[in-house]
Amino acid sequence: MILSATLSLFALLSTAQTPAPTVSPITFKNETPIPVLVQVKSIFNGQLLRDRPYLIKPGETSPPIQIPGTKSVSISDAKSPRPIVQLPLPQTNEELLIAIVGTEKSMKLELRKPTN
Repeated sequence: MILSATLSLFALLSTAQTPAPTVSPITFKNETPIPVLVQVKSIFNGQLLRDRPYLIKPGETSPPIQIPGTKSVSISDAKSPRPIVQLPLPQTNEELLIAIVGTEKSMKLELRKPTN
């Protein structure tokens, strides 16, 4: 009796676990003349997830950001909390390198080929 209850509980627990999603890294490169703050948010399993904000100085690159779900990015001048750019990110299973280009008044994102 105890063995069958234990096996039933084990079967229930093993089927309840969902496999971990595969998450492709996203890296941002700052090609503007000012430091920027980058924060990636996503919706995954009905929950809002926020990665930590990254301060990226001119010419520098963020560490790879790996967060599951449908993603969007918010980019702001490091001196001001008001976002300059807020955009959804493309859905892909490949690594992304996104360049932040422009000036403090007008920024945009450009997709680049990652260098491995």
